[in-house]
Amino acid sequence: MHACKDYSGAEIMKTLRDEVLNRQIPVVDFTAAIEIILDDQGKAAGAVLMNMETKEIMVAKAKTVIIATGGAGRLHYQGFPTSNHYGATADGLVLAYRAGAKLLYADSLQYHPTGAAFPEQIFGALVTEKVRSLGAKLVNVDGEVFMHPLENGEGVWLDTPMIELKNGEGTIEKRIPAMLRMFMEYGIDIRKEPIIVYPTLHYQNGGIDITDDGMSGIENLYVAGEAVGGIHGRNRLMGNSLLDVIVFGRNAGRSVAAKYKNVTVGKLTLDHVNKFAEEMKEAGIVTDVVSPKLLPDYARRAN
Repeated sequence: MHACKDYSGAEIMKTLRDEVLNRQIPVVDFTAAIEIILDDQGKAAGAVLMNMETKEIMVAKAKTVIIATGGAGRLHYQGFPTSNHYGATADGLVLAYRAGAKLLYADSLQYHPTGAAFPEQIFGALVTEKVRSLGAKLVNVDGEVFMHPLENGEGVWLDTPMIELKNGEGTIEKRIPAMLRMFMEYGIDIRKEPIIVYPTLHYQNGGIDITDDGMSGIENLYVAGEAVGGIHGRNRLMGNSLLDVIVFGRNAGRSVAAKYKNVTVGKLTLDHVNKFAEEMKEAGIVTDVVSPKLLPDYARRAN
């Protein structure tokens, strides 16, 4: 694994952003896909887009489409908090399934044993595995280690000061500065006081079935990243998501670069959406839930 302290994600995104800007790749901001478009041959041919500020609807016609929408933690399965970004609502799975793609292990989600439980402003924020690998132990209110450090916690103390006692003063600031900074914003110095942790929804093992070139069961519809299903089976090993986004992302990119040159797009259609609605009706499924759910609804509601 390659890592940049505990800022790996930020460094990856910064690098990608810079490459997009340097290569002058057009970006449509504040806009989400709300439907995959097929052509009259049943092949992916673009997407219906919605501007999330103005609600303007647009059509993006494309010879190939790559879904890279990430995970599903913001659906808050079983009421758990999540470490995921606010757009992680399984949109890509919904779009692909409605278009006819096959899903794998859709029920399989991974919980990270240590998410922040306090303060409530960061409830669910990831407390990286590095904290325990550096020596922090899960302890009870009396400071006693009562469970294996790699088992799931349940609203328990994580003895972060142990890291400096074990590895020397300055270890936390050097090795996990993001953790130090996140808690310091709320007046908690993890070098001097332990933190409370709780399991948090972290990774979607299930997703869209793909071939080794990254294509789904719908021709010209490719998938990369956490929206893919089956790469890790039902339980991903630590760090392997950083590997799969690079390996399978590159596979999808290379495949698309070769494929689009020989693609002729037919007549655009959304007939599959109407067909899906009919299938739901025949199955007796009645719901007013809008799908995909582009952002979760966190409005406080009276009981």
